[in-house]
Amino acid sequence: MTGLAHSSVAASKGQMEYVSDSKSRCAGFEFILENDWSSFTQEISELSLQAVEARMPRAGGYEVLADSDLIGLILHEAFGHASEGDLVATKESVLEGRVGEQVASPMVNLVDEGVVEGGYYLPFDDEGVEKGRLVVVREGVLKSFLHSRETAYKMGNLSSGNARAQGFGSKPIVRQTNLFMERGDQSFEELVEDIDEGLYICGRGARGGEVDVALGTFTFRVGPSYVIKNGEVGEIVRGISTSGMILETLRSVVAVGKDFAVRTSLFGGCGKDGQRVHVGHGGPPVRIERMVVGGSG
Repeated sequence: MTGLAHSSVAASKGQMEYVSDSKSRCAGFEFILENDWSSFTQEISELSLQAVEARMPRAGGYEVLADSDLIGLILHEAFGHASEGDLVATKESVLEGRVGEQVASPMVNLVDEGVVEGGYYLPFDDEGVEKGRLVVVREGVLKSFLHSRETAYKMGNLSSGNARAQGFGSKPIVRQTNLFMERGDQSFEELVEDIDEGLYICGRGARGGEVDVALGTFTFRVGPSYVIKNGEVGEIVRGISTSGMILETLRSVVAVGKDFAVRTSLFGGCGKDGQRVHVGHGGPPVRIERMVVGGSG
Protein backbone atom coordinates (compact mmCIF):
# COMPACT_ATOMS: atom_id res chain seq x y z
CA MET A 1 0.00 0.00 0.00
CA THR A 2 1.04 3.56 -0.62
CA GLY A 3 -0.56 6.81 0.40
CA LEU A 4 -0.30 10.25 1.88
CA ALA A 5 -1.92 11.84 4.93
CA HIS A 6 -2.28 15.52 5.74
CA SER A 7 -3.56 17.43 8.77
CA SER A 8 -4.24 21.12 9.22
CA VAL A 9 -5.05 23.10 12.36
CA ALA A 10 -6.67 26.52 11.96
CA ALA A 11 -7.03 29.08 14.76
CA SER A 12 -9.30 32.14 14.96
CA LYS A 13 -10.70 34.20 17.83
CA GLY A 14 -9.66 31.68 20.45
CA GLN A 15 -11.11 28.72 18.54
CA MET A 16 -9.14 25.90 16.91
CA GLU A 17 -10.28 23.42 14.28
CA TYR A 18 -8.37 20.29 13.26
CA VAL A 19 -9.06 18.59 9.92
CA SER A 20 -7.20 15.59 8.53
CA ASP A 21 -7.59 13.23 5.61
CA SER A 22 -5.59 10.69 3.64
CA LYS A 23 -5.57 8.83 0.34
CA SER A 24 -4.30 5.26 0.10
CA ARG A 25 -4.24 2.52 -2.46
CA CYS A 26 -3.14 -1.09 -2.78
CA ALA A 27 -0.63 -0.02 -5.41
CA GLY A 28 2.97 0.98 -5.94
CA PHE A 29 4.62 4.38 -6.19
CA GLU A 30 2.66 5.10 -9.36
CA PHE A 31 -0.25 6.01 -7.06
CA ILE A 32 1.85 8.83 -5.63
CA LEU A 33 2.93 10.02 -9.06
CA GLU A 34 -0.56 10.10 -10.57
CA ASN A 35 -2.21 12.25 -7.87
CA ASP A 36 -2.18 16.03 -7.40
CA TRP A 37 -1.13 16.16 -3.77
CA SER A 38 -0.75 19.95 -3.72
CA SER A 39 -4.46 20.36 -4.44
CA PHE A 40 -5.34 17.57 -2.00
CA THR A 41 -3.48 19.20 0.92
CA GLN A 42 -4.66 22.69 -0.02
CA GLU A 43 -8.31 21.56 0.12
CA ILE A 44 -7.81 20.20 3.65
CA SER A 45 -6.17 23.42 4.83
CA GLU A 46 -8.91 25.55 3.26
CA LEU A 47 -11.56 23.35 4.89
CA SER A 48 -9.98 23.87 8.32
CA LEU A 49 -9.95 27.65 7.75
CA GLN A 50 -13.64 27.62 6.80
CA ALA A 51 -14.57 25.34 9.70
CA VAL A 52 -12.89 27.41 12.41
CA GLU A 53 -15.07 30.40 11.43
CA ALA A 54 -18.25 28.31 11.20
CA ARG A 55 -21.02 28.09 13.78
CA MET A 56 -22.22 24.95 15.50
CA PRO A 57 -25.76 23.81 14.61
CA ARG A 58 -28.38 23.48 17.32
CA ALA A 59 -28.63 20.02 18.85
CA GLY A 60 -31.64 17.89 17.95
CA GLY A 61 -33.16 15.52 15.43
CA TYR A 62 -32.51 16.21 11.73
CA GLU A 63 -33.13 14.67 8.37
CA VAL A 64 -29.60 14.07 7.12
CA LEU A 65 -27.68 13.15 4.02
CA ALA A 66 -24.61 11.13 5.03
CA ASP A 67 -21.77 11.09 2.51
CA SER A 68 -20.10 7.91 1.26
CA ASP A 69 -17.18 8.04 3.68
CA LEU A 70 -19.29 8.63 6.77
CA ILE A 71 -21.89 5.95 5.96
CA GLY A 72 -19.03 3.53 5.37
CA LEU A 73 -17.48 4.34 8.74
CA ILE A 74 -20.78 3.99 10.62
CA LEU A 75 -21.58 0.68 8.89
CA HIS A 76 -18.13 -0.72 9.61
CA GLU A 77 -18.14 0.17 13.29
CA ALA A 78 -21.79 -0.21 14.26
CA PHE A 79 -23.04 -2.96 11.93
CA GLY A 80 -19.97 -4.73 10.57
CA HIS A 81 -18.59 -5.69 13.97
CA ALA A 82 -22.04 -6.84 15.06
CA SER A 83 -22.12 -9.22 12.06
CA GLU A 84 -18.83 -10.96 13.02
CA GLY A 85 -19.50 -14.61 13.82
CA ASP A 86 -17.45 -14.81 17.02
CA LEU A 87 -19.47 -12.00 18.63
CA VAL A 88 -22.70 -13.56 17.37
CA ALA A 89 -21.76 -17.02 18.70
CA THR A 90 -21.10 -15.63 22.18
CA LYS A 91 -24.35 -13.63 22.09
CA GLU A 92 -22.48 -10.32 22.29
CA SER A 93 -24.12 -8.91 19.16
CA VAL A 94 -27.41 -7.10 18.66
CA LEU A 95 -27.81 -9.23 15.49
CA GLU A 96 -27.72 -12.60 17.27
CA GLY A 97 -30.70 -14.76 16.25
CA ARG A 98 -31.93 -12.29 13.61
CA VAL A 99 -31.03 -14.00 10.30
CA GLY A 100 -34.10 -13.72 8.06
CA GLU A 101 -35.38 -10.69 9.96
CA GLN A 102 -35.97 -7.24 8.48
CA VAL A 103 -33.23 -5.20 10.17
CA ALA A 104 -33.08 -2.25 7.78
CA SER A 105 -34.98 -0.35 5.12
CA PRO A 106 -35.69 -2.35 1.93
CA MET A 107 -33.31 0.09 0.20
CA VAL A 108 -30.33 -1.21 2.21
CA ASN A 109 -28.04 -3.85 0.70
CA LEU A 110 -24.77 -4.62 2.51
CA VAL A 111 -21.88 -6.66 1.13
CA ASP A 112 -18.50 -7.81 2.47
CA GLU A 113 -16.12 -8.49 -0.41
CA GLY A 114 -12.42 -9.28 -0.66
CA VAL A 115 -11.57 -7.55 -3.93
CA VAL A 116 -13.31 -4.27 -4.76
CA GLU A 117 -12.13 -1.13 -6.53
CA GLY A 118 -10.53 1.27 -4.04
CA GLY A 119 -10.64 -1.19 -1.13
CA TYR A 120 -8.11 -3.40 0.59
CA TYR A 121 -7.00 -6.31 -1.61
CA LEU A 122 -7.75 -9.66 0.07
CA PRO A 123 -8.56 -12.51 -2.38
CA PHE A 124 -7.99 -15.18 0.33
CA ASP A 125 -8.23 -15.03 4.11
CA ASP A 126 -5.52 -16.22 6.53
CA GLU A 127 -7.00 -19.73 6.71
CA GLY A 128 -6.68 -20.15 2.94
CA VAL A 129 -10.38 -19.67 2.23
CA GLU A 130 -11.28 -17.71 -0.89
CA LYS A 131 -12.83 -14.40 0.09
CA GLY A 132 -15.56 -13.79 -2.45
CA ARG A 133 -18.67 -11.66 -2.27
CA LEU A 134 -20.81 -12.18 0.83
CA VAL A 135 -24.26 -10.60 0.95
CA VAL A 136 -24.85 -9.65 4.59
CA VAL A 137 -28.13 -7.74 4.09
CA ARG A 138 -30.38 -7.96 1.04
CA GLU A 139 -33.26 -5.48 0.71
CA GLY A 140 -33.13 -4.86 4.44
CA VAL A 141 -33.20 -8.54 5.46
CA LEU A 142 -30.24 -9.99 7.39
CA LYS A 143 -28.92 -12.89 5.30
CA SER A 144 -25.60 -14.00 6.81
CA PHE A 145 -22.76 -13.41 9.24
CA LEU A 146 -19.00 -13.16 8.71
CA HIS A 147 -17.26 -16.43 9.58
CA SER A 148 -13.91 -18.10 10.10
CA ARG A 149 -13.63 -21.88 9.88
CA GLU A 150 -14.08 -22.06 13.66
CA THR A 151 -17.18 -19.90 13.99
CA ALA A 152 -18.70 -21.44 10.86
CA TYR A 153 -18.36 -24.92 12.42
CA LYS A 154 -19.90 -23.74 15.70
CA MET A 155 -22.91 -22.24 13.92
CA GLY A 156 -23.39 -24.90 11.24
CA ASN A 157 -22.26 -22.76 8.31
CA LEU A 158 -19.37 -22.56 5.84
CA SER A 159 -16.50 -20.15 6.31
CA SER A 160 -17.06 -16.86 4.49
CA GLY A 161 -13.33 -16.18 4.21
CA ASN A 162 -13.25 -13.66 7.06
CA ALA A 163 -10.47 -15.12 9.21
CA ARG A 164 -7.66 -12.58 9.43
CA ALA A 165 -4.49 -12.23 11.49
CA GLN A 166 -2.26 -9.21 12.10
CA GLY A 167 0.82 -11.31 11.38
CA PHE A 168 2.19 -14.86 11.29
CA GLY A 169 2.43 -14.95 15.09
CA SER A 170 -1.23 -14.05 15.65
CA LYS A 171 -4.27 -16.29 15.66
CA PRO A 172 -6.73 -15.65 12.80
CA ILE A 173 -9.96 -14.17 14.11
CA VAL A 174 -13.17 -13.04 12.42
CA ARG A 175 -12.69 -9.65 10.73
CA GLN A 176 -14.30 -7.59 8.01
CA THR A 177 -12.59 -7.10 4.64
CA ASN A 178 -14.39 -4.45 2.55
CA LEU A 179 -17.86 -3.85 3.98
CA PHE A 180 -20.03 -1.47 1.97
CA MET A 181 -23.58 -0.52 1.06
CA GLU A 182 -24.52 -1.08 -2.56
CA ARG A 183 -25.44 1.90 -4.72
CA GLY A 184 -28.99 3.09 -5.33
CA ASP A 185 -30.50 5.09 -8.18
CA GLN A 186 -30.64 8.73 -7.08
CA SER A 187 -28.30 11.55 -8.05
CA PHE A 188 -26.88 13.86 -5.40
CA GLU A 189 -29.32 16.59 -6.49
CA GLU A 190 -32.28 14.21 -6.14
CA LEU A 191 -31.15 13.20 -2.65
CA VAL A 192 -31.00 16.81 -1.50
CA GLU A 193 -34.03 18.35 -3.24
CA ASP A 194 -36.68 16.89 -0.89
CA ILE A 195 -34.96 18.03 2.32
CA ASP A 196 -36.57 21.22 3.63
CA GLU A 197 -34.31 21.55 6.67
CA GLY A 198 -31.46 19.15 7.41
CA LEU A 199 -27.74 18.51 7.38
CA TYR A 200 -25.25 17.11 4.90
CA ILE A 201 -22.87 15.28 7.27
CA CYS A 202 -19.42 14.37 6.02
CA GLY A 203 -16.70 11.88 6.91
CA ARG A 204 -13.71 13.98 5.91
CA GLY A 205 -12.08 15.02 9.16
CA ALA A 206 -14.24 12.69 11.28
CA ARG A 207 -12.71 11.99 14.68
CA GLY A 208 -14.03 8.48 15.39
CA GLY A 209 -16.45 7.48 18.12
CA GLU A 210 -17.83 4.79 20.38
CA VAL A 211 -19.88 1.69 19.57
CA ASP A 212 -21.64 -0.93 21.69
CA VAL A 213 -22.31 -3.96 19.45
CA ALA A 214 -24.41 -5.67 22.12
CA LEU A 215 -26.85 -2.76 22.32
CA GLY A 216 -26.35 -1.62 18.74
CA THR A 217 -25.61 1.97 19.75
CA PHE A 218 -23.11 4.40 18.23
CA THR A 219 -21.74 7.90 18.70
CA PHE A 220 -19.50 9.57 16.10
CA ARG A 221 -17.80 12.94 15.80
CA VAL A 222 -18.14 13.84 12.12
CA GLY A 223 -16.13 16.24 10.00
CA PRO A 224 -17.08 19.75 8.89
CA SER A 225 -20.59 19.50 7.41
CA TYR A 226 -23.25 21.64 5.74
CA VAL A 227 -26.76 22.95 6.33
CA ILE A 228 -29.44 21.88 3.84
CA LYS A 229 -32.25 24.39 3.42
CA ASN A 230 -35.14 24.13 0.95
CA GLY A 231 -33.37 21.45 -1.08
CA GLU A 232 -30.02 23.24 -1.36
CA VAL A 233 -26.67 22.72 0.39
CA GLY A 234 -25.69 25.92 2.22
CA GLU A 235 -23.37 27.14 4.95
CA ILE A 236 -20.66 25.06 6.57
CA VAL A 237 -21.04 24.04 10.24
CA ARG A 238 -18.64 22.40 12.69
CA GLY A 239 -18.47 20.48 15.94
CA ILE A 240 -21.12 17.93 15.01
CA SER A 241 -21.57 14.57 16.68
CA THR A 242 -24.23 12.05 15.78
CA SER A 243 -25.60 9.14 17.78
CA GLY A 244 -28.31 6.52 17.68
CA MET A 245 -29.26 2.86 17.38
CA ILE A 246 -27.80 1.29 14.25
CA LEU A 247 -30.88 -0.78 13.38
CA GLU A 248 -33.20 2.15 13.95
CA THR A 249 -30.94 4.32 11.78
CA LEU A 250 -30.85 1.76 8.94
CA ARG A 251 -34.63 1.40 9.07
CA SER A 252 -34.82 5.19 8.60
CA VAL A 253 -32.99 5.14 5.24
CA VAL A 254 -35.35 6.74 2.71
CA ALA A 255 -33.06 7.17 -0.33
CA VAL A 256 -29.74 5.81 -1.59
CA GLY A 257 -27.48 7.55 -4.10
CA LYS A 258 -25.97 6.17 -7.27
CA ASP A 259 -22.52 7.66 -6.66
CA PHE A 260 -20.29 5.03 -5.08
CA ALA A 261 -16.83 4.77 -3.52
CA VAL A 262 -14.91 2.37 -1.30
CA ARG A 263 -11.66 3.44 0.34
CA THR A 264 -8.94 1.98 2.52
CA SER A 265 -6.20 3.56 4.60
CA LEU A 266 -2.50 2.90 4.98
CA PHE A 267 -2.44 5.08 8.09
CA GLY A 268 -5.00 3.30 10.25
CA GLY A 269 -6.77 0.03 10.62
CA CYS A 270 -9.40 -1.89 12.49
CA GLY A 271 -8.48 -3.02 16.01
CA LYS A 272 -9.86 -6.12 17.68
CA ASP A 273 -8.49 -8.42 20.41
CA GLY A 274 -5.13 -6.64 20.33
CA GLN A 275 -4.74 -7.08 16.56
CA ARG A 276 -4.94 -4.46 13.83
CA VAL A 277 -5.64 -5.11 10.13
CA HIS A 278 -6.39 -2.98 7.10
CA VAL A 279 -9.99 -2.88 5.87
CA GLY A 280 -12.08 -1.02 3.33
CA HIS A 281 -15.43 0.71 3.76
CA GLY A 282 -17.78 2.96 1.85
CA GLY A 283 -20.86 3.00 -0.33
CA PRO A 284 -23.13 5.72 -1.75
CA PRO A 285 -24.46 8.87 -0.07
CA VAL A 286 -27.55 7.95 1.96
CA ARG A 287 -30.54 10.02 3.08
CA ILE A 288 -31.77 9.18 6.57
CA GLU A 289 -35.15 10.42 7.77
CA ARG A 290 -33.95 11.28 11.26
CA MET A 291 -30.68 11.25 13.18
CA VAL A 292 -29.86 12.80 16.52
CA VAL A 293 -27.17 15.45 16.09
CA GLY A 294 -25.21 17.16 18.84
CA GLY A 295 -24.04 20.74 18.44
CA SER A 296 -24.78 23.89 20.38
CA GLY A 297 -27.44 23.89 23.07
